[in-house]
Amino acid sequence: MVLYVYAITRQPVTANAESVVCGGGVCAVYTPVDFTQETIDQRAGDLEWIGAIGYRHQSVIAGLMEQTTVIPLRAFTLFSDETALREHLIAQSGVFTKILDRLEGKREYTLRIEFDAQKWSDALAGRVESLRALHAEIDAASSGKAFLLRKKLDEEKKRASREAEQQLVAEIEREVLDKLSCDVVSESRVQREGAFPQINVLINRDEESRLQELHASLNERYANEGVTLAITGPWPPYTFANA
Repeated sequence: MVLYVYAITRQPVTANAESVVCGGGVCAVYTPVDFTQETIDQRAGDLEWIGAIGYRHQSVIAGLMEQTTVIPLRAFTLFSDETALREHLIAQSGVFTKILDRLEGKREYTLRIEFDAQKWSDALAGRVESLRALHAEIDAASSGKAFLLRKKLDEEKKRASREAEQQLVAEIEREVLDKLSCDVVSESRVQREGAFPQINVLINRDEESRLQELHASLNERYANEGVTLAITGPWPPYTFANA
C-alpha cells in the first residue's frame, strides 16, 4: 500500500473518511491505495479507471474546500508511507504556510472567452486599422482588383484575428483587475492547446457577487462582437497553488 495525497491544509480536517498526517504546522489529507506509479503507467489508456480516480480526487478536494483553505495537489500524488509524507511536510512547511496564507479566504473562478466565428470576423475591422484600410480600398477598387484584395483580406483576417484576440483578453484582464481585488492568470489558445482562451481569477469570498456583476457587464459590452464570457467555479485554487 502507498499513500495517495489529495491536498495540504492548515488544520487536520478530512473529507469522505480520508486520513490525515501532520508535520511542521501543516497537514496532508490522504488515503491508502494499492497501486503504484508503474500501475498508473500501465493503465494510462484505461479512461474509465483514470476518470473514476480523477472524479474522486476532485470530490475530496471540493469537500475539503468547504471546511478550510487547501493547497490542492495534482492527481496521483503518491508517497511511500506516513513517515515519508510527514518528513516532506516538515521540510516544506515554510513554503506550504506561505501558500496557505495567500489562499486564505479565497476561491478560484474561471472566465472562458468564447467566440461566434462570423460575428467576431465581422467585428475585426473595428479593432484593426489595416483591415479598415483594406475594406475601404476594396470599396473603391475595380471588380478585378477587388477580387484580389478580398483574397488578401481573408489572409489578413487570420493574422489579425490572433492579434485582436490577444488584445481582447488583455482588455478583459485589465477590467477584472480594475474592478476586483484579485490575482489573475490568463491562458491563451496556445497554452490551452486550441481551446478558447480563459482568465483564472482568485478572489475573496466576499467579492463573488461583484465578479458576477462584472461578468454580466462584460457580456453586454462585447455581445456585438460575437464574444461571450462563460463563468465557472468556485474551483480549488489549482492555478494559484504554487510558490
